[in-house]
Amino acid sequence: MSVFYAGAAVFLLVILLGVLVGLMLAPTSADRMLAACLSGSLGVAVLLLVSVAQEVPMLVDVALVLVALGAVAISSFASRPQAAQERAR
Repeated sequence: MSVFYAGAAVFLLVILLGVLVGLMLAPTSADRMLAACLSGSLGVAVLLLVSVAQEVPMLVDVALVLVALGAVAISSFASRPQAAQERAR
C-alpha cells in the first residue's frame, strides 16, 4: 500500500508544478492568491500521504497548521481594501 501512497504523492506533485506555473502567469492578484491557496492544499495532501506512507503521525499536525495558515491568508486577502476595488471592476 505504501507504493500507492507514493504514486499518489508524485501525481499530486506533478499537478503542483502546473499550479506553480499558473501562479507565475496569473494576471491578477486574485488569480495568484487562488493558485497559492491551491498549491497549499496540494501540499497538505502530499504531507498527509507521506504521513500515512512513512507512518510519521507528526506530519498530520504539520498539515493541520498549514491548513489553518492558509485559511488565515485567504481571509486576510479577501478583507483587504484593494480586494473590494478589484471585485467592483
